[in-house]
Amino acid sequence: MIRIDGKLSQMEQTLVKMGNRVVSMHECVCEVLAEPNKERELEIIQADDRINHMEEEINDLAIESLALLAPVASDLRKVIGTIKIATELERIGDYAKNIAKFLIKQDHLSDMVADYAISMEKDLITMLERAMQCMVDQDEEAAFAIPESDSVINQQMKDIRAKLLADDGESREDALKELFEISAMLRNIERAGDHIKNICEHVLYMMKGQHYDFG
Repeated sequence: MIRIDGKLSQMEQTLVKMGNRVVSMHECVCEVLAEPNKERELEIIQADDRINHMEEEINDLAIESLALLAPVASDLRKVIGTIKIATELERIGDYAKNIAKFLIKQDHLSDMVADYAISMEKDLITMLERAMQCMVDQDEEAAFAIPESDSVINQQMKDIRAKLLADDGESREDALKELFEISAMLRNIERAGDHIKNICEHVLYMMKGQHYDFG
């Protein structure tokens, strides 16, 4: 029991560090959205490698736990849940990298788009921080509540699309091109929110042994 508890604790600690690094990546995204900086954008892209390595480290710990320590049902759920949460974090890190790649190629981003993107990112960061704390605390109530925050991000996505289409300062062709490019960039934030909802599903599975689908 001591050995499996120690391994589970090591996995959780690594997972928390991974979550903190992913949060830092998205905080950097906020910075470069407010003040474009090619070097900082490149740092976000490079930071993704460390996230990938941490996912591999968690998977290795999980394999060792499953192969050598024969966990009981509740511990087995924790091992499986940790693997799944690590995968979600890896994807959320990828979305920060994708935004940085987009920004590196841009000479200018309108203030309106940047403001919406920053607002969405801040909501995303808060949501992710709450989800990771929920995992540590094994907080069932929070796991059910956090997914509701995703609707705010989705609504902002709809609002910015509507404003871009309503912009009279551009031709229809230019407006549609900008809408496509900006939507592709902002969709990274929207999808990251979906993965945070998945984290809450995994936390509940670890706690209750039941599967939930927050859509």
